[in-house]
Amino acid sequence: MNLNKKKILITIYKNGAKSRKELSDILGVSKTIIGRYTKQLIEDNILIEEKETIKGAVGKPQIKLNFKKIFGKILGVHLSDKEIRGGIGSLSGEILEFGSISLEKISADLVLENLLKLIKKFIKRYKVEVISLGMNGVVDNKNGVSILSVYYNWKNVELKKILEKEFNIPVILENGTNLMALREKRNGLGKKLKNFIIFNIDEGVGAGIIVEENLYSGTKFEAGEIGHAPYDYSENAPICSCGNKGCLETYLANWRVIERVYKEKGIVLNYEEIIYRANKGETYFYNLILSLVKAISHGILWTEYLLNPEGIIITGKITECKDFFWKEVERVLNNNLLNKDKKICLLKSKYEKNAILEGAIFFGLDYYFNE
Repeated sequence: MNLNKKKILITIYKNGAKSRKELSDILGVSKTIIGRYTKQLIEDNILIEEKETIKGAVGKPQIKLNFKKIFGKILGVHLSDKEIRGGIGSLSGEILEFGSISLEKISADLVLENLLKLIKKFIKRYKVEVISLGMNGVVDNKNGVSILSVYYNWKNVELKKILEKEFNIPVILENGTNLMALREKRNGLGKKLKNFIIFNIDEGVGAGIIVEENLYSGTKFEAGEIGHAPYDYSENAPICSCGNKGCLETYLANWRVIERVYKEKGIVLNYEEIIYRANKGETYFYNLILSLVKAISHGILWTEYLLNPEGIIITGKITECKDFFWKEVERVLNNNLLNKDKKICLLKSKYEKNAILEGAIFFGLDYYFNE
């Protein structure tokens, strides 16, 4: 794409709708050149004209240039434990067209086969210019490699290389929890925070780290794998999916709580039902959920002492627990803080099934405009 066109798009992406005169002033380019390139971008179905209506204003309404709602250039994909989800998004991260493929049987080859199938569906309908993937496990976001995915039994799978060879479209990938953090930064509770951690409790447990408004992955891309921090050192500690014993994840992950109910009560309930019954005050479930306080507080304090962020955002279905749980978490945290005069800024983000998918779209937009 022509450099001046790219600069026009970047300016609107970062600053919102702008008039031709404003673009000329910001970019230091003549109005004639701006007019020529914006005309081409409108003809290419990328930009549209919007009349700015200001209440009480006198004179002709100003014409602003903005992106079409369906930008159509970024395909976000979330490879989860049970399905592959894909979506074309707007510049605000909103998913405008969605598709998914269930993973009834999981094998390394079958997951890849279904991923290719889903991507093909979208690129037949849209001129996709970036494929942005979010997935579980350790991800080399520089070289586009899934270093380790326990769910898929992947080890050093060169996804970028495989997909770019198949589709001839740039491919980027990132750990899913990191993308949740990016979503919170762009369009959520982290919008006004420069440094924060997102603590995601789902089928696994992980953390996404934002430092000085940027994602931090660590030197070997393992930063944020807090679910595998040791928690229980006893002989009888449960075995984690990673092969180690007593990881934090073995107590907090949703499926572990479901498993515990089955072992202790002989009944199969989903996680939402367990939370619902705990919130109603049913003794067994109430005490079961309270028993998680120690583990979640351990994880929060661990991250607080290590990185001392402005805030810690909790995500996952556990956020649906009522005050009985969160007041106890707050009490344990306050009792164990080094500085008794301060409080941890603990925020709860409502559980959203498409959080990683929306984060992947933002990740793709950043790549598209910055590259």
